[in-house]
Amino acid sequence: MLVTLCYSCKDNTSPGYEYMPDMYRTPPIETYAEHTIEGYDGIPVEGTIARGKLSSFKYDGTTEGYLIAGEESTYPDSIYKVDLGGKVKSIPFKNNQKTLEEGEKLYGIFCAHCHGINGEGDGSVTHPAYSAVPAYNDSEKIRPRANIPMSELKEGHIYHAITYGLNAMGPHASLLNEEERWKVVLYIQEKLQNYGK
Repeated sequence: MLVTLCYSCKDNTSPGYEYMPDMYRTPPIETYAEHTIEGYDGIPVEGTIARGKLSSFKYDGTTEGYLIAGEESTYPDSIYKVDLGGKVKSIPFKNNQKTLEEGEKLYGIFCAHCHGINGEGDGSVTHPAYSAVPAYNDSEKIRPRANIPMSELKEGHIYHAITYGLNAMGPHASLLNEEERWKVVLYIQEKLQNYGK
């Protein structure tokens, strides 16, 4: 009877003891947000790129960033990656046949469905939103953003468009890593901007 009396007078608004409270109320980390967890210094997964931290491209997603990238950005000598131990690795970027072949494969997977196999804007996607896909070898029609034709786009213009998207084309930064984007740019410039000339 005494035990029942003690428990009946207890404050029922208290949850009692919690073992491992972090299991009940874990601090959330939003996918693309800065975290606010004190003491958290997690190392990114190997092969991933911290948001906004490219070793070879420092331009933002604005129109001004696009124009400045076209003027300033060139092919990198090396691309830097951080491994799981926090060590920086340097990967040389070479303009050679192997890089062009890899760029061609990546272009075929991620770009050809809209831009076409030869970059003439005649891909298999026929939705009206994508009806005006430009040809990379077009040397006449002036593109409004850069004020030059597609055949004269610089590597910085193309890399910016792949990274941030342009018009109906969405960003491909989550699909192609930093090195792969440069390979696609190299293939476009070496093979498609001069196609048929």
